[in-house]
Formats: sequence, structure tokens, C-alpha cells
Amino acid sequence: MGPVAYLAALLFLLIPGVISALFTAELFDRCLWALLSAVVGAGAVAFAGALLPDSWKRRRAALTGGVMFFVQLLTLAEGCAWMISGKTFSYEFALHLSLNTLRYGMSDYEWAALAAVLYLVLTSVAVGLLNRKSPGQFRRKIALPAGGAALLLLFLLPTPTGEALRFWVIRPLTRQDTVVTESDYSRFGIKRKIPDRDDVTALPGKNLVLVYLESTENSYLDEERFPNLMPNTRKLLEEAIVFEEIQPSEYATFTFGALFASQSGYDLTDLQLAGRLGNDGVNPAVGNRLSSLPGVLKKAGYFLSFMNSASLNFAGAGVMLSEFGYDDLWAAEALPPGVRKQLGFEGEWGGCRDTMLFRIGAEKYRVLSERGQPFLLALLTIDAHHPNGFVAPDGPVYARPGEEPSQLLTAIHRTDQALGEFVKQLKRLPAWKDTVLFVVTDHLAMNGATTSDLLRENPHRRLLAFALNAGAPRRITVKGKTFDLAPTLLELAGVRHNYLFPLGESLLGNPNPNRLRGDSPTAKPALEQLLLEKSGAPAGRIQDGTVRVTADPYAALVIDGILMPLFSQSYGILILPEGDECFAVHLSPENRAEKWRRLESAAAIATFLEEGERNLLFGKASGPAGVLTGLSELPPDDYILAIQENGKFRTVHGPRPETLVLSLQNKATE
Repeated sequence: MGPVAYLAALLFLLIPGVISALFTAELFDRCLWALLSAVVGAGAVAFAGALLPDSWKRRRAALTGGVMFFVQLLTLAEGCAWMISGKTFSYEFALHLSLNTLRYGMSDYEWAALAAVLYLVLTSVAVGLLNRKSPGQFRRKIALPAGGAALLLLFLLPTPTGEALRFWVIRPLTRQDTVVTESDYSRFGIKRKIPDRDDVTALPGKNLVLVYLESTENSYLDEERFPNLMPNTRKLLEEAIVFEEIQPSEYATFTFGALFASQSGYDLTDLQLAGRLGNDGVNPAVGNRLSSLPGVLKKAGYFLSFMNSASLNFAGAGVMLSEFGYDDLWAAEALPPGVRKQLGFEGEWGGCRDTMLFRIGAEKYRVLSERGQPFLLALLTIDAHHPNGFVAPDGPVYARPGEEPSQLLTAIHRTDQALGEFVKQLKRLPAWKDTVLFVVTDHLAMNGATTSDLLRENPHRRLLAFALNAGAPRRITVKGKTFDLAPTLLELAGVRHNYLFPLGESLLGNPNPNRLRGDSPTAKPALEQLLLEKSGAPAGRIQDGTVRVTADPYAALVIDGILMPLFSQSYGILILPEGDECFAVHLSPENRAEKWRRLESAAAIATFLEEGERNLLFGKASGPAGVLTGLSELPPDDYILAIQENGKFRTVHGPRPETLVLSLQNKATE
């Protein structure tokens, strides 16, 4: 029975690995690694079965089935990561790992997801049952050393299990031990003498309209592969300044990361994602003294508006944009149901079609242009989202010659039409003469897109990026990355300022080539050190020295004057803890929020608190906050705000959270 169980485990583990390899460019390499991963994975399962004595049949089945479940789960998860991003576990996968994105994603992958779950359960049960019979003394002597070696290789080799270990465990630990020297900053083009956001000065230039096109890279302009797919965009390029060499930065290969990098002038780091590397938001307390594209424009007197055809909940995008300084955040999903019905918003992801976004955006442009104030209007489309795009039932369709119509290409074709009409409407208004319009892809098309095979035929895949009404048409071939967009846009709009972006530099000049390596994993420690230096209260500013609760501009703890959003655990929205929920935060000696968790288990919260020397706790008395502080006898709807120092809690409580204020200084130890 032992060899049969091993071969079954090998086959079951091999199948999802080979399927995921079909979505990658290096098919042979991925298939080879799928085979090696399956070999050592099956060996680890056999090792588990050989550990228990002959009489423990049920326990052996449970143990081997459990090991199979764990290894198979990571195999399927890494397969999803490869299908989405063309790489193993990374920020793209981690930020999409939540109930929020599963809720949306199931609308396109429901059958695949159901099949994956059934496959996971059935293969684990099957392997467990096959291992009920003891392998025998002789086979156990072989299985133990061979299986032990397989288990070791399972973690050491770049198998799904090994990659998960390196991404979620080893990488954060090694990052904390890295020593940063002065030469690291110059080696990676990272600037240090950056004015605090309060010290930024700026003078206005032209209005700026910024359009992010979902996944619509330069490959789709190829007339041989996609004839007449984007005629309006091709026509606009004739009158534009075209940036031909902009690539996604390391962690800007998905929408949230691209928004962050393009507006902040640097790349995401672990510090911003200290929740659980999932869709529970960013930490605005990190690098809060740095400015951004909207921040500089705000100093120049601009009104800032952002429009999203879907939701701003993902990864706390709404919080990020609020912290950047946007005055007006519009998301189709957030509109009241009656308004959504009236406007005909039937789109997946809670949104509207791009055609409607551009139509509403043109009206927004007209309204802003009548304010007598310079403005930034940013729009983010959604219809070209992988795998197959989103389209309304009625409208023109697109098919490549000799092929059936493609829903994804139809979505791109319709968005191109909507973009062309949008530009025509803007040009009719008087404000156009004082406006720069910049169109850019948020990121390259994902590997899971139905057009992936055709896109791989392009050896020079780049972001589509061009500016209209910014000067004489020309081609810019300076190499750049997503984080270069912010300073480039400011120069295009003629905004004069004294700010230096941590990495980004204008592509209209002669940028430092070292910055192109500033988003690499080896550069992250230096960038994170800069962020820590630029966190907390600016020199000379007196903070209030308290922690309190606020609902404006969103549900948050205000820690020494810095907002810490109260993200929900599963959906990325901002609400106060409900029911048994508790929000816990690790505090640095400088009162900076470092990590946070939102959980319903007192044991889980207690474990999290043990990892920090100084902690904040906020929740209802009916939940872990009451249990851990010894105040569970309070009325269940009372809120508790507590600081834990040296294992002891200082607390305030009451039914109205906005009235709770607690000093960050322990008077007994001052």
C-alpha cells in the first residue's frame, strides 16, 4: 500500500502544478519544477505515514491526509499566484488574499474555484485512506530517511511550500536584521534630504487629468496582432508626448501597487502592509512626513478628485488616497443603491462600465473647470481586468481576423472608444487650453488574461503612457518605472516645487540611473529606513501625546496626531470593531503604529500582544478587549481603549468611542 499511496500523492500534487505552468512563459521549466515539487511533496506525505505505529490507522490517515492537504493547498495557491502575476507568492497574491477579493473574483472563477476546493478535499481524503495500512517495518526504514530528506527539500527548494516559507516567514525576519549604510542610498538612487510634507512649497501650473487604463499595455497597439483594436488611442498618440520605456516597478505590477508608486514616487514596502499582508489596508503612519503628487498639487492650491469605476476598499485604497490629500473620492460601488439603479450600474466588482465612467468624468471635468481653481482629476478604469474583461450586453464587439469575438478585446475596444469621446468632450471646453491629459496603463496585462499567449509575442512589453496638450509631439526613450510618473507629471503640468521624491525623477530630464534599482529586494531595507526616518511628528511640532478614536475622515485611532485606520479583517472597509472584534496595535517607543490585527479571539489577541513590548487595544467589552483587560463585566456595548506597558493595562471605557482619550505617557513612570 505504501508505494500506491506515494504514487497517488505524486500524481495528485503534479496535476495542479502542470496546469498552472500553462499560464507561464517558461513552460518546460515550470513543468520540471512541478514534477520536483510533487516528488518531494509525496515524500513528505509518506514520511508522515511512516511516523505512527501500526495500530494507529485512523490517526495515520488523518496525519497523512492533513500533510497532503497542507502541501496541496500551497500548490494550488502558488498556481493561482502564477496565473495572476507570472511569479510565485508576492504582494500581488498576498493583497488579493481576502474574503473581499474572493467575493468579487468568484463571479469569474466560480467553477474553477469549486473544482479546486473539491480537488483539494478529495485528494487529501484519498491519500489519507490509502495510508491507513502500515508501510511495514522494512518500508518504514526506507520511508523515514527518504521522507525526512523529502520534507527538508520541500522547504529548501523553490517548491510552493518553500516559497511560502520564504515569503511569509524568512523574508520579514531577514529584512529586520539588515544593516543599512550610507552607500546603500546612493547605490540605489534613494534620496534622503527630502522636505517634510508641511515644508513643501509649490506654484500652480496647468490642470491635470490623469487616466489609469486597467491592464491596457502597449502590446495592444500592435496592428498585426490586434488590427484596429485601439484606433482612437493610436490617433491620440500622433499629437502626444509618448513615453516608450516605462516599466512597472517591482511592486507596481497590480493596481493598488501601481496607484501607490505612481503617486508617492517610490515603491510599496512591508512597512506599509504591516497588517497581515492582505486586503486589510495600508499603514499611513509609515512615511507620513513624505509628500506625494497630490500632496505637492495641494500645496499649489489644486482641488483633487479621484474617480474609480469599481471600489476603493481594496487594500485600503481609499485611505491611501485620503492620506495623499484628495478632496473628493468617487467610487461607483459606494453610491446609494437608488442612484446606482438610476444610472444603470450593473458592473461586476460593484462598479460601472468604463463608458459610463468617462461620461461622468467629462461632466466632472466641466464642473471642476468652473470652480476657478486648478485641479487634478484622476480616473481608474476596470473593464479590461483579467481574465476576460467586463462588457455590457449591447455594443460593438471585437474579433481578430478569422477568430470568434473576444470579450476581453471587446472590453479594450469599447474603452478605447470611450477614451476618444472623453478627449473630444474635454477639448470642447475652454479649460482645455490650460489642461494636460496623461493616460497610462496601471500595470501590464496579467498572465491570467485570455490574451496572454499573444502578449508574450511582444518582446518589448511596456506601460502605455502619453501626455496630450503638453507640448510638441515627441517620443521619450528615457528608461523609467512607475515611481517616475509623479515627478514627470508635475513637470508636464508646469508645477514648480521644492519636493524631492524618494525614488522617482522626471523622465523629461536626465534622471539618476541608479534609481531604477531602488525598488529591488536588496534596496528595500534602505528605503524602509528612510520611511522610518520620515515617520511620526516633524521636528518642532508638539503632538498631543494621546490616543483617541475618530470617525473623520474615516474610522481610526488617532495616535499622537497620526491616524491609524480601523480596517475590517476581511473586507478592507473602515468600521469600528463590532461584536466580539478587537483591534490591537504594536506601538513603537516613538508612538508609531508598527503592526496591527483585528481579531475575535482573546487567545489570538493575547498571542499578538506578547510579540510587542507596548500595545494598544480597542474593542467592545463583550469581546477580547473586555477579557484581556479584566473589564468584561462592563455593559457589552461599552468600548474599551487600553494601553499595555510592562504587561499592565491602562484603560478608559464608555458607550461613545469618540469620547475616549488616553494619555500615551504612563504618569506612574514619568
